[in-house]
Amino acid sequence: METEATVPVTKSGSEEAVSMETGSGDVDLSAPSNTKDVEDDETKPSDSTHDERDGDGDRKTVDEVNDPYSYTKRDEFTSEIYKIEVSNLPKHYGHGQLKKMFANQLKLKPNKIKIFNRATHCFVTFRCEEDRETAIQAINSHTWKKCQLKAKKANPSEDPLIKRTQKRRAESEDSENRNKMSKREEEESMLLDDTIPIHERLNHVVTPLWQQSYSEQLKIKEDDMREFLCHLAKRLEKQCPNIAVHIRTQKRLHKQQCCNMEDIKSSPVIDNYRNKSEFSIGVSPDGQEKTIGFKMGRYKGGFDTVVEPSQCKHIPESMKTVVKAIQTYVQNSDKPAYSNHNHQGCWRQVTMRTSQNGDVMVVVLLNMHNLTKEDVDKEKESLRAYFEDGPASEHKPSSLFLQTLKERLGVKSVHNIDGPCELLLGDPVIHEDLLGMKFRISPDAFFQVNTKAAEVLYSTIRDWSGVSENTTVLDICCGTGTIGLTLAKNVKKVIGIEMSEQAIEDAKYNAKQNGIDNIKFLCGKAEDVLHKAIHNIYGCSDVVGILDPPRAGLHPRVIRAIRGCPFVNRLVYVSCSPRSAEGNFIDLCRPTSKRMKGEPFRPTNAIPVDLFPHTKLCELIIMFERDTPQRQRRDSSPTLETFTATSQSEATPSQSEKAPSQSDAVTNIPAECGTTQTSPVTAGEEGQTVENTDGGGGITPTTTSTSTEEGTNS
Repeated sequence: METEATVPVTKSGSEEAVSMETGSGDVDLSAPSNTKDVEDDETKPSDSTHDERDGDGDRKTVDEVNDPYSYTKRDEFTSEIYKIEVSNLPKHYGHGQLKKMFANQLKLKPNKIKIFNRATHCFVTFRCEEDRETAIQAINSHTWKKCQLKAKKANPSEDPLIKRTQKRRAESEDSENRNKMSKREEEESMLLDDTIPIHERLNHVVTPLWQQSYSEQLKIKEDDMREFLCHLAKRLEKQCPNIAVHIRTQKRLHKQQCCNMEDIKSSPVIDNYRNKSEFSIGVSPDGQEKTIGFKMGRYKGGFDTVVEPSQCKHIPESMKTVVKAIQTYVQNSDKPAYSNHNHQGCWRQVTMRTSQNGDVMVVVLLNMHNLTKEDVDKEKESLRAYFEDGPASEHKPSSLFLQTLKERLGVKSVHNIDGPCELLLGDPVIHEDLLGMKFRISPDAFFQVNTKAAEVLYSTIRDWSGVSENTTVLDICCGTGTIGLTLAKNVKKVIGIEMSEQAIEDAKYNAKQNGIDNIKFLCGKAEDVLHKAIHNIYGCSDVVGILDPPRAGLHPRVIRAIRGCPFVNRLVYVSCSPRSAEGNFIDLCRPTSKRMKGEPFRPTNAIPVDLFPHTKLCELIIMFERDTPQRQRRDSSPTLETFTATSQSEATPSQSEKAPSQSDAVTNIPAECGTTQTSPVTAGEEGQTVENTDGGGGITPTTTSTSTEEGTNS
C-alpha cells in the first residue's frame, strides 16, 4: 500500500515533528484528531471526552487514573509497545526517502514513523515484537547516506491527559514553582480559572476574538495574512531561484510581501452564521455526564470536558435548540457516552446543518460498543419517535440520521469503518440558496459554513480571476460544484473534479436543477483524472484553474499534475489555512525538474475574505500565473535594475531637464511596476497599448495584431 506523509503537526522544543502514516490506520500520538474525532484500531492518547469512569459507568482503578502508560496494558492493540529509536541519521533527508529506505532497502513493515526537523533521530513502531526485533537487527547493520544507523528499543509515549493531570497536581501542591509561563500555558491557565464563567472560557477556545470589535478582528486577520505573504516571499526567494528576481521586485513594491494584497473583505453576517457544526458528547466541568457541546481543549493539552454551546456567538439559535433537545434524549438514555481514553461507550458525536430557509439536518454518531443489531434498531426507533411525535416534536429536524461506528476488534482490525448514514426521519437532503441558485446538500457534502460570506468569496473569485465567455474553468476539489456552478454562466465551460461520489451526484443534481449545461464533472483523485480533463480543454486559449482544497492543502501529486497541464496559465488558489498549504505554493513555483515537470507559476495577487467572524481564521485567495520564458527574460533584463535604481532615487531639476518620450516610457517600465499607464496609439505602431493586467501590479503589453503572451486579469 502506498504511504502518505502528513503535514507537520507538533513541536518539541525547536524541533517540529512530522508523522508519517504507513497505511495501517495508525496515527501519530501528537497529531490532532480528524473532523469526526474517530479513532483507528490502535489504542493511544488522543482527543477525548471522559471522566474517571469506564464505559459502564464504573470507577477506574487508581493505577489506571495515575499511570500514563495504562493504555498499553489493556487488551486493545497499540503499536507503542513495539517502538524503537533510530539514531545517527544523516542531517539532510526527506521523509519520503526514509520510508522508501525502510520499505524497499530493508524490507521492514513499520506501522508509524515520527521524524523531527533538524534532528538525527526518529521513532518507529511496529505491529508485533518479531517485526521490531527484525528491524533492530537490519537497521544496526545498515549504512544510509554514509551514516551507520543505530537502533534500540524505546519506551511508549505517555498519555497526555494523565501527564497533565499529574502536572496540575504538582503545581497545586507547590504554586511557587509556577513562575514564568508561555503564552499557551497562560491560555490554559485561563481555561482552568474558576473565577471566569465557563461560557466565557469556552468562547476563548472556539471564538478567540469574540470580545474584539469586528473592525479590530478584520485588522488582526489582515495583518496576519500580510505577515504570511512576507514569510512566503522569503521561502520563495530562497527555494525558487527561477522567480527570485520577480520576488525581490515584489518585496520592494509591496512591503516585503511576495505579491500585492488587497484589503480584506468582510463577512455580511457576524453572529449566528455557522450552517454546520460538529458537537462532542462528554462530561461537563461540573460533572454533568453526556453533555453535548464543544470541548474545552484538546486531549493532548490535558483537557477533556465539554461545554454546551448556548453562549457561542457563531452558532444559530435553531441549532442550539435542537442540540439541547438531543442532549435531553441522550442523558435519559441508559447508554454511556463514548470515551476515547478507553474506547468504550456509545454516544459519540452530533453533526448539525442548517440552511437559510429553515432546514435543519441532524446526524447522530453511535459507537457500537457491546451493542447488538437489535439494540441499535431499538435505539433508531426510539430516537425517531422522540422527534416525530414525542417530547421533542416541536423541534423536529428536517432530516434525522443515525450513523454507526463499528466496534474495535483489537489487533486484527485495521480501521474503524463508519457505517452509512441511515435516514430515520424527514428528507435525505436539505437545500440552500446561494447567489440566486439552489443547492442540494447531503450529510457528507462540503458546503461553506458561512453562506452569506461564501457569496462574497465566490463573487470575488468570479470578478478577480478575469474569466470571460471564452474561458474554460478547471474546478479542482469542486465538492458539490458551488464555485464552478456560480461561474458557469460567465464562462465557456466548466470541468469539475472531485473524489467523493456522493458530492459528484449532488453537483450533477445542482447543475440540472439550475439549468446549467456547460459543466462536466469527473469523479476520482485529481492526479488520476486530470489527464481526462486535458482532453476536454484541448485547444482552449484561456484556461483558469480553481483550487479550493481541504485545510491541509493538496497532495504533491496533484500539484505535479497541474504543473504538467500546459493549458492552465492561471490558478486561483483558495485556502482557509495558508500556512498549512505553504508547501503547495512553493511546489507551484519551483524550477522545472524531473520531479516538477511543466513551467512553474508565480504569485501575482492576493486577497483575504473573512468567512469566520470571531475566530482567527479567514480565507486567502492567491492568484498564480504561469512563469513563461518571456517573463523570465523580462525579469533578468537590465531594464529592471535600471528602473529599480531610478525609482529609489529622488528626482532633481537636472534629472528632469529631458523628459522621456512616450515610447521610452513604455520600453523602460518593467512588468513588475505597480503603476497603471496607457500609451496612446502612435504612428508606425499597430495600436500598441499598455495596461495594468498583472495581478501583482505588473504591466503587460498587448497589441491589436498578434499577442506573444496571454493577458491576465485579476
